[in-house]
Amino acid sequence: MLEILTPLSKLHRVSRSVDSSTFIAVPGMWGELQHDGMLINIVTNVPAKINKLIINSSSNNAYESNDVEVGRVSTIEDIGVRCFVDNNGFTGDPAVGELLAVSDKAGAEGLLFSIDEQPNGEFGDYEIVAVVEEKDSVAGTIVYRTLSPEIKTLIAPITTP
Repeated sequence: MLEILTPLSKLHRVSRSVDSSTFIAVPGMWGELQHDGMLINIVTNVPAKINKLIINSSSNNAYESNDVEVGRVSTIEDIGVRCFVDNNGFTGDPAVGELLAVSDKAGAEGLLFSIDEQPNGEFGDYEIVAVVEEKDSVAGTIVYRTLSPEIKTLIAPITTP
């Protein structure tokens, strides 16, 4: 579930082209922007370079899935957008103040995760897209705010013999 807390009248919604035969749209998931402006789903174990928040849906509802069926999807691409998501929008157990990137791990593609929870040995470059502002551990929800995308490099700690 995705609930955009920032008034939509203050946001830019961008309509991106998609391949309607393969694209899966779920509000609150993130997709990867291609060099030609097309949006694709996050590919397993392939870190996306430019991520965009999807607000459309592919469902049995003819009204809400019409755009995807004709090869379009809406994204929110502003910074400072506050969003409420349940655990269908993120993976792991991020804490307030932690930076979020988009997962490319199997079963969690397109979901946000805290780079502070990155498993040992998975170092490299991550595009930071949001920060956790609120967390409800009982309900399994967070409120995050989108940030100006920034690449953060996680490096292995130096160990001395």
